[in-house]
Amino acid sequence: MKTLDLLSCPEATLTTELKQMKARELERHTRKLLAKLGLRDYDDVMATVIKTIAKLDADKTDRFSTLQSLIHSLLPTIEKNRPEHNALIERLSLIMMLLVAKQFHKIHTVHD
Repeated sequence: MKTLDLLSCPEATLTTELKQMKARELERHTRKLLAKLGLRDYDDVMATVIKTIAKLDADKTDRFSTLQSLIHSLLPTIEKNRPEHNALIERLSLIMMLLVAKQFHKIHTVHD
């Protein structure tokens, strides 16, 4: 699936596609989306996202919205009140959260 297709496909299709993707493919999509939004330093963005996810309490229900707010803050050109921007941030947040989870799982599987 192409990166731009991830932004426009139905949510059910997106979920199915993302679950089947390997971490490398999720990373490629994340890099492309961030570059499209004007962020060229993938490593710095992901380091910030990983640190934020690590600090989030697993019991809290607002973890996803916290991640979305962080991504909004990293993207100064994105307007928060525009529905198309909010949808983009939601999908990017989902992809990034899944990427971090898959990488975390991969690290722990290799070291066990």
